[in-house]
Amino acid sequence: MQFNTISFLFFITCSLLAKGQSYSDFAFVLNENSINKVFTAVGEIKGTNEYEVLYIKGHYDWTIINPKINLMPDSSFFNCDAKVNVGPFNYKTQVVGNVKIAYDNKKNEISIKITRAIFELYTMILGKKIHIKDIHLEDYFKDPFVFEGPKSFATDMSFTMPDSTVKKIYVQPTDCVMKVVKQAIVTSCEIAASDKPFKTTVKPLPPIQTPNKPKDSTSTTKK
Repeated sequence: MQFNTISFLFFITCSLLAKGQSYSDFAFVLNENSINKVFTAVGEIKGTNEYEVLYIKGHYDWTIINPKINLMPDSSFFNCDAKVNVGPFNYKTQVVGNVKIAYDNKKNEISIKITRAIFELYTMILGKKIHIKDIHLEDYFKDPFVFEGPKSFATDMSFTMPDSTVKKIYVQPTDCVMKVVKQAIVTSCEIAASDKPFKTTVKPLPPIQTPNKPKDSTSTTKK
């Protein structure tokens, strides 16, 4: 599933960080709940296909329910429920997957990628569990979720000087570093201030594209 840059800029929480940090002017906080709202907007992820085991042919389908990213300092992960129907047999299983989180300072992008999330597709024949295949959900999330980072934030303020002239000061982030804490991604930055406007680059925002279709026939249904 392909997701290009999602342009909404989350409110920036400005705060001084503890001494010893490399960048301590302010922190940009991307909350776990905000990320999971994107999953809610995408809707259900589904797959369907035919199968054959022990000379028995049939049809299966599966639906992903409640997908979420869980942010932790050293062990962020993806989890969801998979509702599966294999012929007359059906079951629900929990899926836990690996997540990679990164910040590109040059592109000013925070990326969250599901790198591995697998559940087993199986059926029951004469009381015996028969494996059909493994479903790799990372194939349905080939491209990461990409959020615009803190460098998009810039502001200016006006000061009245002693001679009654008005001077405008421009402020924007410069270098930033990212860390993951419980339920949030925190990108801390240095800022630069100047009495002259900074050069800005306006980046066009492409629309979110429809999902790729890996091995199974898939569809999305907006909730």
